[in-house]
Amino acid sequence: MIDFTTVSREFRGLVERRRELFTFLGSVFAAMGLFLQNTLQGGLPESLGSIQQHIFAFYALVLMVLSLILALRMAKLHGGMVLNGILYARLMQEQDFTRKGDPLRAGRHNWFGVSFLQFVLVDLIASFSATILALAVSSPFWPAFCWGAGVFVLWVLLYFRFHHQARGFTYRKMAAEACAPFNRTEWEGHISSSLQQANQGMIAEIAFAGLMVFSVFEALSGLGKINPGDTDLATDVVKTHGPLVYSTLMLVTCLLELVIYLRVRVAAGAFCVQLDPTDRPFRPLRLTDSLLGYLVLAFLFAVSVHINLILLSPQLTLILPELLGIDAAALALAVLAEQITLVVVGRRWR
Repeated sequence: MIDFTTVSREFRGLVERRRELFTFLGSVFAAMGLFLQNTLQGGLPESLGSIQQHIFAFYALVLMVLSLILALRMAKLHGGMVLNGILYARLMQEQDFTRKGDPLRAGRHNWFGVSFLQFVLVDLIASFSATILALAVSSPFWPAFCWGAGVFVLWVLLYFRFHHQARGFTYRKMAAEACAPFNRTEWEGHISSSLQQANQGMIAEIAFAGLMVFSVFEALSGLGKINPGDTDLATDVVKTHGPLVYSTLMLVTCLLELVIYLRVRVAAGAFCVQLDPTDRPFRPLRLTDSLLGYLVLAFLFAVSVHINLILLSPQLTLILPELLGIDAAALALAVLAEQITLVVVGRRWR
């Protein structure tokens, strides 16, 4: 028997665990960045001198193993969300007080879904650390890059494998079991709890982006203090390519976080409309709490664009007005994308 209370509670539990894993990874990345900087500045005692000599290999290995495990866990959690999402859609076919569910649609993969984008971010960190590890053990650049890309692709394949397994199992379960009855009060309780989770999720996305951005700043501030022969990576390679690698990771993180935040923002608005059809949460040009949170992410995105522009085009530092104009344009485009999304989604819900 497919029970509404069990399905809704399990789905919310999976969302909660996914958010906590994501925040944990941000904390690990920030802590390892601080450890790297302190080690490069000679902060380790002499008894740990071997770590000093192989600091990048140690840093990359710890980060890679943890991020690979967390990515695998998030892929498994996604499978659970697919399972319970399809069952929820099946249950919603049995009610007559809101929109009907569509199990087939619920089982399709969403390339812009929160689960997939969060998984991609974790997998990118694993790929990033795997590439650094390969370079630290004296691998040439292109083999190291291919190794990191291979790690990324392998984990993506595992993600889709879990997705298809969960979908196939759930369709068989639906064919074999009936739905238990439930009432509007139970459904409203689930929607209210989901709305609260969505609001907490937006805060968590800002926290993760902040951890990533400021840990990258921490790492960048330590790369310039490396002395020749102190680490397992060539000093000129670290100083030449390290800043661009870290800043690119920061830029991709901020861009994906903008999309993830906007997806959660839309979900929160949808929950509001379901609870109160007269509510208008998608009205543009309103200074709401969610908009202010989005502005924080948009500003971090503009900062990451600024850093990348300086690294890619050093001559831009000589024409500061143009550089600041590009930063302002990046910020404005991010905000414009958010407002357009609200207008489009609001029309669909009306």
